[in-house]
Amino acid sequence: MIPRPRVRSTLARAATHLLNSASDLLGDDVVGRRLRSALLRAGGARLPRSSSFHGGTYFSRAANLRVGENCFVNRRCYFDLEGTVTLGDGVTIGHGVTVVTSTHAVGPTSHRAGAVTARPVTVGRGAWIGANATVLPGVTVGPGAVVAAGAVVVDDVAPDTLVAGVPARAVRRLDGADALETARRARPTAG
Repeated sequence: MIPRPRVRSTLARAATHLLNSASDLLGDDVVGRRLRSALLRAGGARLPRSSSFHGGTYFSRAANLRVGENCFVNRRCYFDLEGTVTLGDGVTIGHGVTVVTSTHAVGPTSHRAGAVTARPVTVGRGAWIGANATVLPGVTVGPGAVVAAGAVVVDDVAPDTLVAGVPARAVRRLDGADALETARRARPTAG
């Protein structure tokens, strides 16, 4: 007889696979986005109707996803939801972004990837994560911050700060008119 925890684990993995496969098949029109959101909510995600996810995005555990109002997540993102990912109101995530919440302890020589631990990721209100950026476990991206395309974020990002590079470093503060101009130029492409 198969132990119950293994059955639950297998069923959870099958449900995750079905959720992601169904999400991938749906279009990015209004109906497809609404159906995708309904699937995510059925999987346990906290997702308001004003926020939307485009197709091809992978969610390992939808129940660990918390999304604020008016968020937009573009195509082909990857959400490792071993820990909680929280997106504040008005967050925009470009295509191909990876958000990772799990990490490994360093193990012995025979197997360096040791025990898995989860660390939450938080993206503050109004922040923008550019295309193909990676946000690593335990990071908080401050409200109004911008993560440049392709950046790898290993440390917290201060509010209203533009970061870029590998690893991501502060490039400049986004205050006043500069922040408004950056937001104005950024919104049409969302990626």
